[in-house]
Amino acid sequence: MEYSQSNVGFAMRVTVNLQRLEYDVIIVGGRPSGSTLAARLGLAGLRVLLLERAQMPALPGASCPIIYASTMDMLDEIGADEGAYARATPKIRRMVNAGEAIKGEIAIPMLNGRDYGYAIDRARFDFALWENALRYPTVEGRLGWSVTDLIWEDGRVVGVIAGAPGQPRQEIRAAVVVGADGRFSLVARKTGAAQRDEHVEFPTSIYYAYWKNAPPYDEHGAAAVAWGDGTGFGFLMMDSADDTVVVAVEGQSDIIDPPPGQVDAWYEALIGRYPIIADRMRYAERITDVRGMKNIGNLYRQPGGSGWALVGDAYHQKDPLDGQGIYDAVFTAKVLANELIAYFTNEQDWETTLRRYDCAARSETYPMYQSTLQRVQASMYDSSPEWLRWVAANSFGRWLFEDRLIREQMGLMLTRQISPREMMSTPLVVGALLRGPLRDLSRFLDRQLET
Repeated sequence: MEYSQSNVGFAMRVTVNLQRLEYDVIIVGGRPSGSTLAARLGLAGLRVLLLERAQMPALPGASCPIIYASTMDMLDEIGADEGAYARATPKIRRMVNAGEAIKGEIAIPMLNGRDYGYAIDRARFDFALWENALRYPTVEGRLGWSVTDLIWEDGRVVGVIAGAPGQPRQEIRAAVVVGADGRFSLVARKTGAAQRDEHVEFPTSIYYAYWKNAPPYDEHGAAAVAWGDGTGFGFLMMDSADDTVVVAVEGQSDIIDPPPGQVDAWYEALIGRYPIIADRMRYAERITDVRGMKNIGNLYRQPGGSGWALVGDAYHQKDPLDGQGIYDAVFTAKVLANELIAYFTNEQDWETTLRRYDCAARSETYPMYQSTLQRVQASMYDSSPEWLRWVAANSFGRWLFEDRLIREQMGLMLTRQISPREMMSTPLVVGALLRGPLRDLSRFLDRQLET
């Protein structure tokens, strides 16, 4: 059987005889984007080799994510077991804003029978998805295998050079190589993948750790609790697996800048200065190292080229402020799988495959990307005078967040039921700003009556 591949951007075409290849697709990286892509391709009967340099279960370099029903729906499609990837993890049904001026809760809205999210344990989550992918007979996985280079023939990627530690490197060939290898993707570097829509004007950094034996935030059940005071950074506490709490701090990179070799001490000193965190963690035990990422990237890369493609963070990465990273990874894997299946069934050429993949992936992720960048600027880089920030937080900002309709829209956006462009329509904002002063007046009159 022969398929034609078109080298994106060129008229040249090359022919690949798949019968001579051991694999249809090699996926470099076995975390969520790679493992869910492998499962979808395996479901279609494609021969897949999934390579992961780490031994799992193991935490990734930096991630303290939350997932919602929108992500779980996609995991259902590949047969992933919620009881495995979210084992012993509490269901979070509310997002709490515990800021100095703006306080309130956003209820997680119902979507296909789920009105909750999970602050997942990434080691458990990633390994469950890895094992799920390997359930499919045509998917082979190798843990502890790192890729050191790509194999090229006539300007086209035709395989990888990879191996386990202490073992000879091997040449492994496939019709397509996919980089699912994260923000610092080797596949992207080796192919010279062009970057697009990069934003570096508002750099942020994040650090986090997991804690044991912390008391509940309140009596109302598991929650994700955010706190900030407008000084360029904020905290997030989320109830996670095995009765742990993850505590993260994110902010301007110039502020969130621990001294070399002193990350743990710096992190503990920082959270100790803020009672809302310090009081809850006073008798808790930190059970992980402090992990993090400096100068978080915000960009897209080209979707692929001759014989190769990128997915997940290798393709698109952004600030974690809105908690959408796992969704984006799983969604881009789904879109790429659909297009690869169409390519391997000879429904379209390679150029069309990449074009359709890029179009569908950007259509879904770009509005949230823009929204996240705007939120980073507004919440961490607001250059307004302090008095103006105080007035805004204690009036307009509070009126908006206290408004029931606005909070409902926020919940729908977090679960990807509406686009960020739909969340803050002009009529909705105007209505909220009119209702806010009336609520304040009603409270004032109630207090007067009580006295």
